[in-house]
Amino acid sequence: PDVRDGLKPVQRRILYVMYHDLSLGPETKFKKCAKIVGDTTGTYHPHGGAAVYEALVRLAQDFTYREPLIDPQGNFGNLMGLPAAADRYTEARLTKLSQRLMSELRYQTVDTRPNYDGTKQEPVVLPAQFPNLLVNGTQGIAVGMATNMPPHNLDEIIRGCVQLIQNPEASTRQLMRSIKGPDFPLGGRIVTDTEELKTIYEEGRGTIKVRAEWKFDEENGKPVKNRLVIYSIPYGVETGPLMNALGEICQSRKLPQLMEVADESDRNATLRIVLHIKQGADPETVMAYLYKQTRLEDNFSYNATCLVPDEHGSLLPKRCDLAELLSHFLNFRFDTVKRRFEYLLEQLERRIHILTGFTIVFDGLDKALKIIRASEGKQDAGVKLRAAFPLDEIQTTAILDLALYRISTLEIDDIRQELAEKEKEAKRIRGILKSKSKLWGEIESELTALQKEFKSPRRTELGSSEDIAEFDPQAYILRENTNVVLTSEGWVRRVGKISAIDKLRVRDGETVTAAVPCTTLDNVMFFCSDGTVYTLPVDQIPASTGYGEPLSKHIKLSDGASVVGSISTDSRFTPEDEELEDSPPAP
Repeated sequence: PDVRDGLKPVQRRILYVMYHDLSLGPETKFKKCAKIVGDTTGTYHPHGGAAVYEALVRLAQDFTYREPLIDPQGNFGNLMGLPAAADRYTEARLTKLSQRLMSELRYQTVDTRPNYDGTKQEPVVLPAQFPNLLVNGTQGIAVGMATNMPPHNLDEIIRGCVQLIQNPEASTRQLMRSIKGPDFPLGGRIVTDTEELKTIYEEGRGTIKVRAEWKFDEENGKPVKNRLVIYSIPYGVETGPLMNALGEICQSRKLPQLMEVADESDRNATLRIVLHIKQGADPETVMAYLYKQTRLEDNFSYNATCLVPDEHGSLLPKRCDLAELLSHFLNFRFDTVKRRFEYLLEQLERRIHILTGFTIVFDGLDKALKIIRASEGKQDAGVKLRAAFPLDEIQTTAILDLALYRISTLEIDDIRQELAEKEKEAKRIRGILKSKSKLWGEIESELTALQKEFKSPRRTELGSSEDIAEFDPQAYILRENTNVVLTSEGWVRRVGKISAIDKLRVRDGETVTAAVPCTTLDNVMFFCSDGTVYTLPVDQIPASTGYGEPLSKHIKLSDGASVVGSISTDSRFTPEDEELEDSPPAP
């Protein structure tokens, strides 16, 4: 993406088509996405329509973009991971914020270039009024490099911009007093330590750990201790695969405390996943397991590589720290605002020039009317007016278009008032253009106004890795009495109560060589013929009414070695210490 507007070429062209070619604003009617995609591929982006539509859909998803740039109507996919409907069924228009990326195009604030067939012009970059790269983030892969920027809070980003305007030497660490970290659309809780987060933003890369947030469900205003509600999840996690993972854990009894899982999310993207746990179970322990075993805890690989303009205007890839990202945007914003004022001043001066011509003629209106009436045509009248008054061709053309014979005294006064106002505004703009500090002041005030209009509260909480209990595998094993059965061919399994050894199911030609009583919390030690002892947790041995699985799947025996004995660590079936002390030493 371009560091200046935060967009990739396909995104920029989609938005430009919607704004410039189709005039789609937040108050206009929706337009079929097939039309938008067709105009984009046909005029500016000669690539596959499917890829263009996919980019359009992402720009509209409020669970992908912190501040969506396209207002969707129809099925644009959902949090479960289901795809959008075909472009012939969906419609779209621009959001109010996305217009702040393009509304200054009419002031010639950015350069343009010919489209692929030379029939039209397209902007090289959009004159963004806010740092879209940081606000909405982006993902991208190129040859030998990649970008993965998280979204941020618009209010915080603009506060960071204002801070950098007021102190251009501000470091990344100083800017992070304003910008706390990523702000994901679906919330979540960042558990990467603050110091580590600052280092990531200084280096432009690193891993940010994000966890889902939960609370107790409520009934009649009171918390229900055995129902946990997950109301925010890490960025990029789809609820469909997540529910499959949670359901598998519940059904397999890997987490005995978890009784039932239900997805009660609604179509308005209000996330609600309900976990029913055993009465009296520790919710922190349950969540610690789920954070470890599912994407309720996920890593975001931060990589702030983007295209940055060099001193010659060429775009080169560079990994930037936070201060550089904001500086590049502000320098670009300085150029666009300056060009906007230069354009406005040029238009004002043109109008002032014409209005001045009007006032010159008004002072000798009777003479001017006499010349016009005596002339043989418009061209002849222009020549004679320029000879009689200090006017140029532009002024005389405007005078002749005005139809002087119809003008009233009131309209003359209005024109003189307009001239005074235009001269006053031109003087103000000249003052701004002559002073860098005034120009920066205009940028700051515009950013602050945009901040007030579009600010929204932070959705992602900031915490640390100490916020939740550590994962202890032993805490999730249900204590059960069991038996570990080993056959002559090295197959092992776990069974419950054994009525008779000879009734155990084995493969043809095999015999049971060991049946070790224990619990699921114990270990089993296997003694081998080469003198090696292997220890295996009982809960890792499959509970099966079939043949089980090869022991070699868990331990690797030496060539020619075999298991000659086994024993569990269950204290009920091991000798007491005193017995060991009294026993004779091994020969």
